[in-house]
Amino acid sequence: MMALLFPTLFSSCSDDEKFTADKGAVLAFSQDTIKFDTVLVGVTSPTERFQVYNRNDKGVRISHVRLESGGTSGFKMNVDGRFGASLDDVEVLKKDSIFVFVEVTVPPQVENVPTLVEDAIIFSLESGIQQKIILQAQGQNVRVLKAETITTDRTLDNTLPYLVYDSLVVSPAATLTIEEGTTLYFHNKVSLLVYGGLEIKGTLEKPVTLRGDRTDKMFPYLPYDRLENQWGGISILPTCTRCIINYADIHSGNYGVMCDSIEGKIQITNTVIHNVGGYGLFLKDSEGLVANTQISNSRDECVSIFGGKVDFYHCTLAQFYPWGSGQGHALFVGNYFNEIDHQIEAVNFYNCFVTGYGDDEVYGNAGDLPFNLHFYHCVLQTDVSDTTYFHACTAESKEFDTYQGSNFKAIDTYNYIYDFHLDSLSVARGKGSPEYSKQYSTDYDGKQRGDAPDVGCYQY
Repeated sequence: MMALLFPTLFSSCSDDEKFTADKGAVLAFSQDTIKFDTVLVGVTSPTERFQVYNRNDKGVRISHVRLESGGTSGFKMNVDGRFGASLDDVEVLKKDSIFVFVEVTVPPQVENVPTLVEDAIIFSLESGIQQKIILQAQGQNVRVLKAETITTDRTLDNTLPYLVYDSLVVSPAATLTIEEGTTLYFHNKVSLLVYGGLEIKGTLEKPVTLRGDRTDKMFPYLPYDRLENQWGGISILPTCTRCIINYADIHSGNYGVMCDSIEGKIQITNTVIHNVGGYGLFLKDSEGLVANTQISNSRDECVSIFGGKVDFYHCTLAQFYPWGSGQGHALFVGNYFNEIDHQIEAVNFYNCFVTGYGDDEVYGNAGDLPFNLHFYHCVLQTDVSDTTYFHACTAESKEFDTYQGSNFKAIDTYNYIYDFHLDSLSVARGKGSPEYSKQYSTDYDGKQRGDAPDVGCYQY
């Protein structure tokens, strides 16, 4: 008996629904323009959606819905569960709505600069009325590096950005040079692995950028580019003979730079390493120099040093990692790692600013080995009373006009926007020694430090 009733019930509902061809019965849309952020050529965008409302007292039939380009622009649509560049007979019941999903794969571009790609979805109603939704995307040409191993010296220029899949490997016999203004987009978990040499030659005006390849947003206010773990990071392996990084913007990776017992030296200057899911800078049994550099917001330590010989000049180490608790310290220096001795030969910090959310952002372990660690004219979120290690240093205190995050221009944990330039009242102002600023007389921004230098990489 019930089986016989169901067809009757459904038929009755369908018969009762009335549709109108009145020209005044139009549709409403949740958006009139669908805009995609920069879309890399050949990479399918994330899906955007909008809603189509029928606020009338009768149903409205869309006799025809189509992409204005006929499907040649790279845009694709799904209307109420139906996929195609052109669809007929779509019904929207009274006081009801349907969803339309849109994505785009930008075809190859002639221009090297981002190019606007446009299309539209045309809704032709049974009444003869036409309504339109505009589709827009910024298409960016890229050069694709897929499972690339560099076996001879090679230079990447800034003519076009690079999209890296399946890791980029520099073999022991080769050196990779990256010219100023070059951008490398890395796919999820993809890393730059350096067994040979690396030279990043950014400038103040044209830094080199290493970042993830997601150009869309998690929320309307939050681009994925501000989040951690969007790609791998830079690994400098033991056979590396030379690593020079200048004016690089390295952000949103699983880690920043990992350097393990390399044969040569590592030099990092005028660089930002920010928002990573592991270590910002990890140095084990390595010799190096780090100057005018910001290392901030790391899930593990911003800087970890185990053994080796490293000098830091005018660096800002700021641990304001926003994603949950249990983050590491701004700085950790140790004589042993994984229960193996790695003696600190000489690690020195000059005119540096080390701070964060924690009550103590400077940690270390000496063990039974000599602990050759020294801080000179630094501002530190730690107790600086032990003159064995701390020389003319200032400990942060709540008694100062600024403390922790208030030392900086912006710490916005809602929008994940951080600006570690100094506030006008920052405790870091004027605490540096001009003796240690001589070889770095200008800050990260090219500003002269003068006779009363601020600590950290930014001069107010």
